[in-house]
Amino acid sequence: MLKAKILIVTIVCAAMNLTAQQLYTDTFKLAEQKRTADMDALLLDMVARQSEMLHENDTVDTLTLAELMRLDSIQREMEEVDSLRNYNASLQVESMNRTPQLVIEKSWVKDEVEDRNDVLTAIRNMRSPWRRELTLMAQITQNYVTSNWYQGGSSSFAGLGIAKGQISYIQERFTWENFGEWRMGGSTVSADSLHKVNTTDDLFRIYSKANLRIVPKFFASISVEFETRLLPTYKSNSNELKSAPFSPLRFNGAFGVDFKPVPRLSISISPISYKMVYVGDTARVKATEYGLNEGQQIQHNVGSSMRLEYVWKPVREFALETKFFAYTNYHHVELDLEVNLDFIVNRWLSARLMLHPRYDSSVVMEGDTHAKLQFRELLSIGFAHKFH
Repeated sequence: MLKAKILIVTIVCAAMNLTAQQLYTDTFKLAEQKRTADMDALLLDMVARQSEMLHENDTVDTLTLAELMRLDSIQREMEEVDSLRNYNASLQVESMNRTPQLVIEKSWVKDEVEDRNDVLTAIRNMRSPWRRELTLMAQITQNYVTSNWYQGGSSSFAGLGIAKGQISYIQERFTWENFGEWRMGGSTVSADSLHKVNTTDDLFRIYSKANLRIVPKFFASISVEFETRLLPTYKSNSNELKSAPFSPLRFNGAFGVDFKPVPRLSISISPISYKMVYVGDTARVKATEYGLNEGQQIQHNVGSSMRLEYVWKPVREFALETKFFAYTNYHHVELDLEVNLDFIVNRWLSARLMLHPRYDSSVVMEGDTHAKLQFRELLSIGFAHKFH
């Protein structure tokens, strides 16, 4: 009988202990959720008070996570539970190491929804090392000319679609950045009797770069880039292909140093760089127009390369993006400069100007005696939206 009583008491005590632990866990979760909600509300309130200043002043206040943690309203909430107080201390240490910042961009056009979205995105970025972004753009151009128009010309309709995505992992000493882009454009030209639609832009690109910090602003870097076409492109009034799916296909791999002196500027110098060019359909696509020798389907080169990427964004509605790539295998030189100017009219309407000069000393077009500078330009207006 005594053993039975002892067993009953033991079971009751164990059940009470589990209940107490569960109660403490639930209390901790509720307190942490309340602290998170209060922090979000406080951040949004502070941004709301600054929003008017952003459209009148040229200076923008920067708030770090360490400064936010020192606010009395949040500090008192954290001190109620020992676990939360320890969590506060760890966040302060993390903030001093990573120095995450909440920056509200100056804007030409006041948009409260965009202001709120920017703040929520900044809050999420401070709590997680992962960054995600997707931009979709669809732009069209239309031109109609009658057959008896006194200046001549032909009717045309052109469209351009762009999808750009980014998934990156950002920490103090290590970053892993992944970018994807697909551009697809076409136009109708009445002067071309063989094709109803001509491909004007076709690019599928994936770029991945991993950086490990050596000293402040300098990183050991390794990167890979994959680029190809997904649609056939014909010469005007001809069935001769200029390019086809996976013809050409380019792959670049590089190892070197990445220098980041200021935000949104990256200068990568790679003394060891590998470049591969592949043309799958050599029967219909001239491989010589992509630097390959006659009858050659794939080419491997080892040399050096440099890549510069910079985004100038003085206000939220304006962005100038510059990409420059240089490669040499010490016999030939490849230079590629792409400048994109995006002007955001509102959350749904945008305009883009693209300038793209390119030079490859290994590419000699039919009828030429030496390589020449290549250039294209595009101005378009249409739909654009960004997802975070």
